[in-house]
Amino acid sequence: MDYANETFLDRPVDRRSFIKRGIAFVGASAYTPPAFLRAVFDEETRPLTPASVVDYAAKRHVLVVLQMAGGNDGLNTVIPVGDRAYFDARPTIALNPEASLPLAQGFALNPAMTGMKTLYDRGQLGVVLGVGYPNPNRSHFRSMDIWHSASMDETTDTGWIGRLLDATKHEQDSMWRAANIGSQQALSLRSQSSFVPSLGSVPDYVFQTDNSFRAEGPRRQQSFLQLQRQAEALAVQAEYGSQLAFVSKTGLDAYQSTVDLHAAVTEYKTTVTYPTTPLASALKTSAQLITSNLATGVCYVTTGGFDTHSNQQVTQNGLLGGVSNALLAFYDDLQAQGIADQVTTVVWSEFGRRVKENGSRGTDHGTANPMFVVGGGVRPGMHGEQPSVANLDGSGDLKYTTDFRSVYASVIAQRFKIDPKDVLGGSYPALPLYA
Repeated sequence: MDYANETFLDRPVDRRSFIKRGIAFVGASAYTPPAFLRAVFDEETRPLTPASVVDYAAKRHVLVVLQMAGGNDGLNTVIPVGDRAYFDARPTIALNPEASLPLAQGFALNPAMTGMKTLYDRGQLGVVLGVGYPNPNRSHFRSMDIWHSASMDETTDTGWIGRLLDATKHEQDSMWRAANIGSQQALSLRSQSSFVPSLGSVPDYVFQTDNSFRAEGPRRQQSFLQLQRQAEALAVQAEYGSQLAFVSKTGLDAYQSTVDLHAAVTEYKTTVTYPTTPLASALKTSAQLITSNLATGVCYVTTGGFDTHSNQQVTQNGLLGGVSNALLAFYDDLQAQGIADQVTTVVWSEFGRRVKENGSRGTDHGTANPMFVVGGGVRPGMHGEQPSVANLDGSGDLKYTTDFRSVYASVIAQRFKIDPKDVLGGSYPALPLYA
């Protein structure tokens, strides 16, 4: 039977046919991007209201995480301009100290990072030096899993932000308390019980039916909703209870999230001109969510391309300039909206690069790296200890000085007032990231 063309409103649904039809919907979702066609209500359907409305101007704290995927070269990002060993190790790709952007304590930013230098000069940027973890892994996939899960245990199946959401679930019930900006949801957001939508942009996050049958769209949407609501009723029966409850809750949550989103962001306006890049668009979408009444407390954004094995200087400078300019526009926007002090952005990459350049004027996978913490309340300047460029480990890599989980723990405890043990499962030395 072609369940895609069947009209469920025409007949009741019993348990057996529900299971068959429910599986058809779940199977179809595997081939459908995580977005849904715009809700179109007929006369018999009343639009649902947002699940939770919160005045964003109220004092609340928001976390934005920006991942620079690929393994960003930290030594050409935060440059140890006074260290002769840095220049000796990189005869062709070391950056000119006179062109770089001075920070403090003998460090400077990559010359392309003018936007982040502006944030630093405003007192909104902290730099954490030498970040890594014990027994570093130079595989992109494994290293990212470690950072996402905040665990060295390969069996850990939740992310650190997902556990933060679970630990604070009592605070609000909005479906938009966290959002992944992009098509592939980050492991960091995986949790036991918290729904996290993924979207590329607000206009794209709509309820989707088959484009081959556009005239049937509204009716199919109503069929979908009826199916999910019947699932709720059938879920009380022991034989199918847990499976039906899962199917119905997932479907209705996804639908409700589209309704909530489009109802909440219509008032967003900005006087800031964002760069015309995918990252800047993602941060603009984050600003839309944060300034809405959806009670969004977490946004996750990923940008890539940092695996610079060859011709690093031009490639990395362009990427860092893009990150820097997008972040400045984002905070200019938040400042104009009056909420810049409420938003902390953590910027990370899964590992740094080797100290010595390779034969292709690039660098290979390394270890320790700087992180950035941006936003209101951040104690500006340098945090932690820079690893020695001369005293390397047995593989010729930097020896990390700050466990990345110390950065997570410091943000969780100092900014969000949550015991980090509830999220990270252990204790890590605190950094004075906030004044």
